[in-house]
Amino acid sequence: MCSVLIYKRRPTKLAAEHSARQTACPRKATRLQAVADRLTAEASLEATIHTNQIIRDGDFESSLVAEQASKRDPEQPSLASVLDAFNPATTTVDVCVVGCGPAGLALAAELGANGVSVALIGHDVPFVNNYGVWKDEFKDLGLEGTLDREWEDAMCYFGEGREVRVGRGYGRVCRRRLRDLLLQRCKHNGVRFRAGELTRIGEADSGAEFVTLTLADRTTVRTRLVTLAAGAAAGKFLQYEETAPTVAAQTAYGIEVEVEGYEDAYDPSSMLFMDFRRHHSGTWQGAAHRLVPGEHPVAGEGLWGTQREVPSFLYAMPVAPGRVFLEETCLVAKPALPFATLKRRLLRRLHAMGVTRIIEEEWSYIPVGGPLPLGSQTATAFGAAANLVHPATGYSIARSMREAPGLARDVAAVLRRRLPVRATAAAVWDSLWPAEKRRQAAFHVFGMELLAKMDLSATNAFFSTFFRLPDFYWRGFLASSLTSAQLIAFALLTFVLAPTRIQLALMRHLITDPAGSYLIRHYLGIALLSLTNSDFLCNTSVL
Repeated sequence: MCSVLIYKRRPTKLAAEHSARQTACPRKATRLQAVADRLTAEASLEATIHTNQIIRDGDFESSLVAEQASKRDPEQPSLASVLDAFNPATTTVDVCVVGCGPAGLALAAELGANGVSVALIGHDVPFVNNYGVWKDEFKDLGLEGTLDREWEDAMCYFGEGREVRVGRGYGRVCRRRLRDLLLQRCKHNGVRFRAGELTRIGEADSGAEFVTLTLADRTTVRTRLVTLAAGAAAGKFLQYEETAPTVAAQTAYGIEVEVEGYEDAYDPSSMLFMDFRRHHSGTWQGAAHRLVPGEHPVAGEGLWGTQREVPSFLYAMPVAPGRVFLEETCLVAKPALPFATLKRRLLRRLHAMGVTRIIEEEWSYIPVGGPLPLGSQTATAFGAAANLVHPATGYSIARSMREAPGLARDVAAVLRRRLPVRATAAAVWDSLWPAEKRRQAAFHVFGMELLAKMDLSATNAFFSTFFRLPDFYWRGFLASSLTSAQLIAFALLTFVLAPTRIQLALMRHLITDPAGSYLIRHYLGIALLSLTNSDFLCNTSVL
């Protein structure tokens, strides 16, 4: 009887233990799964950060990007010959501006004008890129004297026989005049210069009043604020929001040429802003200007086989009789459209126009879109380094020139408060990227992601609609001057005027694409909740 009783009790105990294990195992499995999910998410985030920076650095075109940046111009004086030298061993400054391009020089000059002591650090190199701008924008900035060529109008083609006159003057910036003007402003306002390459930004604790920078030659620099203005490559020193679409790229292959017959194909008194016609496909020599709408050699409008083709367009500035700057441009793509493809298309276009001699080549690579910088970090930035490049157009120089004075005044005001480094940087970021501007940027990124998914036919339809909008809206969109509310009105007008297929594409993009949710989060303010609570690690790679 006793054995029977024991026999009956043992299974009961085993069953209880088994039940406990069964209860515990799901909890343990859940915890393990949560840990695995977190590690996977962190690995995915790190991979995204790494990928974004690779794209900012030029990705597979980095060698040609470096070649373009290394060009020389003996007509442009060295920075060291114009500006007084900065000796970091004996001097501490209010602001170190790292980068000597248009954005860096403009901000340094404006900071100096506001009584801030400024050290300009970077490579002593000339301006080498061609800059095209809207005349009215540069006139408003008092920079019309830097233009070396002007056109009273700009024209576009969105298919054979579909010419659009923009009705807005355009100009080419003389890079020598612009650099000389900015250099003289820097000199007048006491900006000092030291050639060097930034390799590390030191950590600053909550109460630190200075941050220490380390240069490639191991020189250290103490400053109250560091502002990176060395282009998108400076992103390796910055921390970004986590939930944005990845960075895309605008690429362009340009040449200055002596050309015969340009005036037969285009009006030489106007600037050619966009020509999406497929003269690079199926068009024989000299026949570009004789094509009849609907009779392109490649299936009517020339759209045969373009459903999977990344669109590109011809951009042209006639600079003198028989001499033209021509550029084959891909507005935005993921991944970037290779320079080799753009060069092939441009040379085929020129074959259809009749080019005699190529004078100079140019490779333009502009990272666009992607995440915005966080406001809770030691370093600040300006220009392309701060994502001031318009994601849907690639424009940046006019915006940097326009925003430099206001930002400099805000920086000067913040420095007078004698705040710690991180608090100073946070106030500067809030001036540069307040919530309203972050909403605007999210809208622009949404538009960029939409353009990156369009084929040539849809692209032509979209831009035909775009330039039918009232001037206030399309000009404001290109200039990044529309408020977030005005951008909604812009979107509604575009939707009303667009053909049905573009309307459907817009709705589908808003509902199903990550850029749609990114836009909605910023407009609702949700994304801003994490802007000061990120776990990003400070990257100290070589710039």
